[in-house]
Order: sequence, then C-alpha cells, then structure tokens
Amino acid sequence: ARQLVRVPARVIAASLLLIGATWGSLVTALVVPPLVWLGTHSLWTVLAAALPLFGGAVTSSAGRFVGAYDWTVSESPDGLRIDRGLLDRTHETVPPGRVQTVRIVEPLLWRRLGWVRVELDVAGSSNSVLLPVAPREIAESVISRVLPGVAVPEVSSLARPPRRARWCTPVWWRGHGIAVTDTVFAARHGLLRRRLALVPHAKVQSVRLTQGPWKRAWRVADVHVDTGANKTVTARLRDAGEAARLLRAQAERSRTGRRGARPDRWMV
Repeated sequence: ARQLVRVPARVIAASLLLIGATWGSLVTALVVPPLVWLGTHSLWTVLAAALPLFGGAVTSSAGRFVGAYDWTVSESPDGLRIDRGLLDRTHETVPPGRVQTVRIVEPLLWRRLGWVRVELDVAGSSNSVLLPVAPREIAESVISRVLPGVAVPEVSSLARPPRRARWCTPVWWRGHGIAVTDTVFAARHGLLRRRLALVPHAKVQSVRLTQGPWKRAWRVADVHVDTGANKTVTARLRDAGEAARLLRAQAERSRTGRRGARPDRWMV
C-alpha cells in the first residue's frame, strides 16, 4: 500500500478539544453537581452525580483519541486502506467503487484552522469515517482518490434557497445550499456545523420530492436523493419550480451515470 496521509496524534487531540461535544460534557460535569448540592445538601448524592459525569467526559474524549490514534489512509490495489488505533489496531479496506456518499464536516471551531472531517457511506461497511481531521486541501486530495474526476464545489458556487424559505426555517435556512456538476449531486446544510454531502450520479437509487402544506404555501420543496447504503441526501427549501426541474434532471443523470460506472474494485 502507498501511504496517502497520516494524521498526527497532536492534531487528533487538538481537534477533540475544539468540538462542542467535549465542552458540553465538561460543562455538564461542572454545572450539575452544584445544582444537586443546592437541592439536597448531601455530599454522597453530589458524588454519585459528579463522578459518572466527570468519568463520562474524560472517557468519551479519551476513547475517541485512542480509537483514532495513528490514523493512516493508504492506497492499495483493492482500494483505500484505513489503519488506526492505539491499543487495538483496526485495519479496513474500502473499495472506492462501493462508496455511495462522501461528506465533508466542518465544525465551527475548526474553520479558522482550515480543518475538516471526511465521512463515508459505504455499501456493506459499518465504518463511516475516512479522515477524523485533516486540512481541507489534504482532505480534498484524498476525496479525489475516492471519487475520481470529482472536484469539491466551492462555497460560493452553492445555490442558496430563496429568501421566502426563511418563513419555513428561520435563521437556519442560510445554511442550506446545493450544487450539481457533471459527476456529483452536492447538498450542504448547517450553520454552526456545516456538512457538505457529495453523491455520485451513478450511486443514486431513487429521487423524491416532498412538500408539506406550510412549504407549499411558500412555494418551496425538498428533493431527496436515496443511495445504495440506505442513506438519503436532501436538498432542502428549494423553489418549487426548481425542485421539479431538479427531480427530472437528476433522474436522467442517474440513469446515464450508471452506464459509465466503474466496478467496485476498479483500483485493481
């Protein structure tokens, strides 16, 4: 196997300190015991509440670090090889042809550092992470090996929902956007924790349009793209006319895309 990227341990540790789940568990462990003391004035009750909270906060972060330690992505004839773990080493090979969806996750506190997380939906695999943390340019270079010929759309190229969509999802409507290229259907959602999902046209199993009564009143609709990994990527809050055109066009792109799809183990 030819190594593509190895994530340093210090970067993994720093990334865990810059996600909301870590701070949320620590804040809970600091706030709950004083409240329990005010309500009970019992030291044993406070200890019974505090110890599991502090233990959970520490072990959850430590467990993620141990599991992601020495994360290495390499290229082998059968696909991308993932090796990881400090105490227990885990080895997995992901055939790129079986990747149904690639997601780029960008937590709020990672943006100034230019870090992203890359997740996968792979048919027949339980592992959903390709890179736990990496600079964006490195992540995109690895994605280009998983999805040959695919360029990750720029943020400026994503089409946002119409302004009237704010009546359906106040504030958060600004986090949605889509882009359709010759190779992938891309949809983004989230303001604080951005997620950009890339679905190759050849992996689309079905396309659906949904529109509830409130969205119908504001002339917006959602377009759902279902993949072979029993997952769905949704383009939310699109103009109703645009959604109808997108539905028809995506069905045609998926049909023609499957003709030129590569086999599951095309790296052999």
